[in-house]
Parts: sequence; structure tokens; C-alpha cells
Amino acid sequence: MGMTPLALVGGTPHDTDRYSNWLEARLGDVSPLLVENPVWSDAIMNEVFGHPWLSQTYASLPLGAAVPVLTNEIKAYLAASVLDDRKADAHWFQRRIPVIRYLVAEGESLLQHFGAGCLADIPHPNFGLSDGDGSARTKCHNDTALGLYAAWYGANYGRRRQSQTRHWIRDGKVVTTQYRSPEVQLFGDIHRFSIINRAQMAPMHDRNIILLNDLYSEEDTRFRDRQRQSDTYLNFLCFEPWLRPPMRSFLLDKVTHGELAPGTVSGMQSRLRLFARFLREDGVVDPGQINELTMERYLAWGNARQATGKNWYTDIVQLLRAAPVLLPGQWPRIALDKRAARRIRYKQAPDDPRNRLYASREGANRAAPSEALAAMVAKLDELPAPIPAIFMIGITTGARAEDLHALLFDCLRPDPHDKRFMLFTFWQNKVSRWNTKPLLVTDPAHQAMIELIEAQRDRVRQRYGSATKYLFPVFYGKRESFLGNNWTLQELKMLCLRHGIVDGEGKPFDFSWHPLRHHRGTQMAAEGHDILSIMFELGHASPDMASMYVNKRLELKKNALLRKGGGQFFTIAGKVDEVVGDLLLRKETMMATRVCGGACTLPGQLGEWCEHAHACLTCRFFRADGDDLEHFRCERAGLYVAIEGLEQEARNYEEGGQTRLADITRKRLQHNKDAVHNTDTIIRSIEERGLYNGEKQRYRPAAAREKATP
Repeated sequence: MGMTPLALVGGTPHDTDRYSNWLEARLGDVSPLLVENPVWSDAIMNEVFGHPWLSQTYASLPLGAAVPVLTNEIKAYLAASVLDDRKADAHWFQRRIPVIRYLVAEGESLLQHFGAGCLADIPHPNFGLSDGDGSARTKCHNDTALGLYAAWYGANYGRRRQSQTRHWIRDGKVVTTQYRSPEVQLFGDIHRFSIINRAQMAPMHDRNIILLNDLYSEEDTRFRDRQRQSDTYLNFLCFEPWLRPPMRSFLLDKVTHGELAPGTVSGMQSRLRLFARFLREDGVVDPGQINELTMERYLAWGNARQATGKNWYTDIVQLLRAAPVLLPGQWPRIALDKRAARRIRYKQAPDDPRNRLYASREGANRAAPSEALAAMVAKLDELPAPIPAIFMIGITTGARAEDLHALLFDCLRPDPHDKRFMLFTFWQNKVSRWNTKPLLVTDPAHQAMIELIEAQRDRVRQRYGSATKYLFPVFYGKRESFLGNNWTLQELKMLCLRHGIVDGEGKPFDFSWHPLRHHRGTQMAAEGHDILSIMFELGHASPDMASMYVNKRLELKKNALLRKGGGQFFTIAGKVDEVVGDLLLRKETMMATRVCGGACTLPGQLGEWCEHAHACLTCRFFRADGDDLEHFRCERAGLYVAIEGLEQEARNYEEGGQTRLADITRKRLQHNKDAVHNTDTIIRSIEERGLYNGEKQRYRPAAAREKATP
């Protein structure tokens, strides 16, 4: 095969000769034998890769096409496939034999039909300008190219299928779609590979298709295993050429600084595609045309389209602030008002005077209805394994869908410190945190979950001969991954449709995995768990998310108020604070947190941290629980002892001439005396009330408290 000297190859990275030379250089890095031989025999395969072909047909299959660059594209595709452990499957190679034969025999006419110099020059819908709503198109191929291949395939493999139908659930109905058979669509696999591969010629800062494997390492949990059949990539060809540099630099800068995880980078790019669509519709074709008025129009455009959330706007604000810094002299600096984000019309609760987010207030209402779940549990035996086990573990733990399907094989272990418990541990990918849940062996629900996990382990050992990495493993070639949640979702949707399962309002139940999580959160709130317990159980990043479950039902407030000594909370001045019991439960603004002897209403007070060093008995934010009388009597007795000691210590310092230490001790003494005074006030208030006759804080009493108070 003749190779054009590099000195004669000019033009851009898209030049066909340069591309062909680059492919040959890549093949030569693996072994010169791959470049020199038009047929890769088993002898060559053994020498280069250390093993023969998995499909023996390839050992005598010609790889030389009439167009040299097409030959290199075929060889590059096969070499990458042999080196990919996900493709270590004879069936995978066997299915692609017709595609290789077609390109060798008809590749030249295919390129002439499109006026292309190589396979990577043929247009592909995944790598054109985005004209949609920002969503990626990952399931499409060039239909004209598929049609040409299908005609050849039908003439040479006429007995095989060329189309098929797929049944799936949408909005509670079965949708039937007809599309080209997988055997025909396999041509799109090598077509897409060639386009992605050619983009790797450019340096990273100029690359229009960037593989996430080049940005992230295996330290990003599940990142490698999530790429089950093909590599994930960032595609900048969906943007106009003048938009690609800022979009690329912006995303790469965020990845470099650890601001974007592999699972969130695609969402960020979809919002950038939405902005690119707006610019196209607005007639903006140059950075100089972007100004403050452009962003005003974009805000109005997004609101009119009812864009979800507010990141569709705030991410673009970050982009326009970063672009002049990342590309100095190429993008203008414009002044953007942060307050503009307040005009984003995201869903809110219109009847809520605090104007809280609709999702925060109504999130618990998205919980899967108990009636529907009970009906599904009764029919789970109809589904193939391991769907019943995954479903029941999901109800018990409230784990996110991916975390649930990606449980490790050794997720369940005996508690080394207490034989009554088993420890169930799983990784929460969204918050990057391990969650360990103790399971009581004698508890019926926990015992059922333990038995499910043990049965699944036995099933895995029986099928694969040993323990695997994941509890619900699937293998692609030699690479183990975890079961995808889309298949289990469709099976459960079909179960609901088949048996006419309805929700609490009698409507067809459209199952999805996340409402199981809301169901668990609501269940925990009903059982009396506090917000931090729900937060850690469900793996929330902040207590705000957990608070929505406690806000769910009025009954929860009633029960909790009845348990707190008649619902009486006293300030250190002896006033009754009627609102604290409600705040301890609602948590909508995180204004109350349980502390020893009562509650803290200091805004932002969470967990063990306290900016007042836990000086509760002298703090105006402390609210004493009317049911903890003995606690305050013990505190008062301890304070008396401390006061006597401090008085003696202060006298000793004064007699010794240590004036400064004496002053410090006197201040500590006064703080303790103030604490004693406040404790006396609290005790008297509780004792008089059980009936307190003094002044009350002017809050509107909760209805539940009025009913609970005799």
C-alpha cells in the first residue's frame, strides 16, 4: 500500500491524506504487520495480540478496499475492537462480517454516492448541528447509508431480517416502534467509530469530540463500568464553529477543577446546546453580537419554553463570564446582573407564603402509592430474576436507581461487634459516600432482605462459578458491569399495565424507580425519624431535601407534638414558644434543631456544630422542652457545684496577685450564675404550668397543639 509522504500532506486535520497517514501511524504503533498485511491471519493475530481470531472467518477475510484510506479505517476499527475487552466475544465479531465485506466490495461506490473522501466524511446525524431542545441524539445513524447497506445486505443475506418492532411503555400505554434491524444498523457502528476516531487527531484543546476516558480516571466510581458497550464522549460538532472554542474551553476548565463529574457533564452540555439553539433562532452569528440584551432575550425565551429548573440560565451566565478569561481578546466582557436569575419562572408553590420551591414542598407527594406497591409485590413472581430482588431492596432502602442496580456482591456482611445485626453497605454515587445500614436479623422485614441478597449470591455463584464484583452482574465480553435500570423499568411498567395496577386516585400507575425513594422517605418520617436520620439514610447532600418528607402529613406533626411534654417549649426568660415544636418537624427553613434538653432555633444550626459553643442555658436561641424537668434540675445542681469552685478559684487568684486570671475567672463565674438564673426560670415555668401563667411568645398556635393541650 502506498503512503503519501508527510512532507506532501498539507491542509487541515480533515485532509484525507493526513488522516490516512495518521491511521497508519496508529496501526504501526500496535504492529507494522497490521499495516503491511491485507489479511490478518491467525499467525499475525497471535504475534500481535497474543491470541487467534475469536471468529475464524476473519483469519481469511480480505481487509483491503479499493480506497486506501477506507482500508485503514476498517483495520483501525478491527484493531480497536480486538483490544477492547468488551468485544471479547465471538458473536460480536461474527455479526460484523457482512459490514466488513460490504465496505471492501462496495466501499468505493459508497464514498462516491456521498462525495466523500473517507468513511468519516459521510454525514452522521449525531455529529451535526443540534436543532432540537438540547437533548442528545445517540440512537441515530445516517438513514441513506443504512439504506444502501440494507439493499446490499438483502441481496446477499436475504433470509435474515432487515427490520423489527419494539414494544415499550410511554405514559401508561404500549408504544410500538418499527426500525431497521440491529444487523443493518451495525453499519452505523463503524461509521460512528470512524468519525470519533478522526477527531482524536487534534490536540485536546482543539478537539471537537472528546472521549471521557481522556478526562476521567477509574477513580471516578462506576465510570468505566457504566460504559457497557461503547465509550462516552463530549460532542462539540453540534455547535456552530464559532461557538465550539468557548464551549469546549468552558467544559474542560470545569472538569479540570473537579466541578463536573462524568454523570453530570452531559447535562451541562445539553444546556449549552439549548443556548446554541437560541442564538441560532435569534440570528446571532458572532461573539460581538452577544450583550446584555441578548441575555435578556434568552431569559424571556427560556421562560416562554418553560425550561426546567434554572440551570439553563445560570450555567450560561457562568459561560459568558468565563469566555473572556479563557479566550482573551476573542469574546467580549459583558455585565450580567445576578438578580436576573430571580426572574426565572421555575415551578413554585403559589399558596406558600415563604415562596418555597414547588419540588421541596411537594416532593414527598411523588412517593409511589402504597396501594400500587402492594399490588406489584403480589405479582412480582411473574418477573424474571433478579427484578423481584431489586424491587424489594429498593423499597427497603430507598436507594437511587443506579446505586440499587450497582450493589456490590459483598454488600452484606455480619456485624463484627454484634451478632444480632448484619451490615448492608452500598455506594451512593451522587454524593460520593458509602451508606451502611444495620439489619436486625430477628426483624421480619430485614430478615426478608437478607434472604433476598443471599439467594441472589447463590444464583450468581451457580451461574458464573464464583463471586463477582456486582450483585447483579452483566458481562460484555470480558468486562463485568452492573444490570442497567432501563430493562428492569420496562419490565415493571409492563407488569403494571398487564394487571391494571392503579394509584391511589384510580389512575393507571406509571411506575418509575425514583418514587420508591420518596416512598421510603415518607415511610421514615411516619415512623418518627428526624431529618438528619432521613438525610443520611437516603444520602441527601443537605437537610433541605430530607425536610420535604417531614412536611408531608399533618398527622406527623400531631404525633410529634403530643410526645413533647404537651408541646411546651420555654425560652430562658420563661416565655412559652409555641412555634418550636412545629419548626422541629417542618424544617422548611432549618430554624430548629434538637439539642440536649430542648431545641435550638439559631438559623443554620445543624448537627454538632454551634457558633455559640453550646452555651445553651445563656443563649436566647435555646428552647427548653417542657418534658425535661429532671434534666434541668440536674443541670442546676451541677452549676451550683461549679459556682462554688469558681468562687474559691477567683479568691485564690486575687490573694496571689494574679489579677488578670482573677478577672477571667469572675467572668466565667458570672456566666454560670446567669445559667443558674435561667435554669431556675425554666424550672419554675414548667412547674407552675405544668401550667405556666406568664407571658407567651406571640405565635399562632398550631392546630395540633391546641387539640393536644387540655
